[in-house]
Amino acid sequence: MTDRNILIIKTSWSYVLSQPENPGHVFYDKLFEMAPCLKHMFKSDMEQQMVKLTDMITFMVTHLQNMSEIRSEIDALARRHAHYGAKPEHYKTVGDALIQTMAISSGVLWNDETKQSWAELYNIWATEMIRVSNEEQLK
Repeated sequence: MTDRNILIIKTSWSYVLSQPENPGHVFYDKLFEMAPCLKHMFKSDMEQQMVKLTDMITFMVTHLQNMSEIRSEIDALARRHAHYGAKPEHYKTVGDALIQTMAISSGVLWNDETKQSWAELYNIWATEMIRVSNEEQLK
């Protein structure tokens, strides 16, 4: 990722967090709209789940300059998701829901460059998570 991509992501995420609606709410609405079959995987309190999602994205965005330092967090997240039943094919839908969430929540900051930056970041995260998930399935 370029420094510009990182700046775009951090700026847009900060803007999203400043909005009154938790982006997790928008995300899960979009996710379940696109893939209602995934809803059964979320057995816990959805309000708590929304906060966890927002907190995790915030943590990962905060540490974008040091992706290697958070690889263990990404790997642990992947293992948890594999345990919950997430399959590699689910990651595309999750990415689409994240991009739609950002498009809705970023307001005037959303443009082609912002979309490309978020898509690139999500691809990095998803590629690593799928790799770890595949390793977990081989155990």
